[in-house]
Amino acid sequence: MYRRPRKKQLTQDAIPTTSLADMMFLLLIFFIMTATLARVTGIVTDMPAGSKTQQAQAIKNVYLSIHDNQITVDDKDMNLEQTEAYLKGLNLAKRNEDARVVVLSATGRENYQLYYRMMSLIQKYGGVVAIESEEGTGK
Repeated sequence: MYRRPRKKQLTQDAIPTTSLADMMFLLLIFFIMTATLARVTGIVTDMPAGSKTQQAQAIKNVYLSIHDNQITVDDKDMNLEQTEAYLKGLNLAKRNEDARVVVLSATGRENYQLYYRMMSLIQKYGGVVAIESEEGTGK
């Protein structure tokens, strides 16, 4: 007659340590990866004053916006010819670099040719284009 071998029964005082080494290596790797070894240091700086200088207050940027194919320059509705004459009359090329900025804003629903026509007009008359976009309203 065949007898099956008996399984060894664990006694009460035996602790299973078969996966203890694997667990310790995983914990060691976790703490090495999450520990910061370099001390973070800050930079001491002086905060600028909240008031603008007289020169900065005198500079007023030109705001050109295109919404639904309607051109608005400094809160005045204009057509293409009026916009070109207005930009030409500003003499942007003769101003210093800070006063040459023209802020161009659009929502993304405008005519492609009109948008780039405005950019080229600003550059043609010596302006520097600063693009302002309204996020989330485009196509």
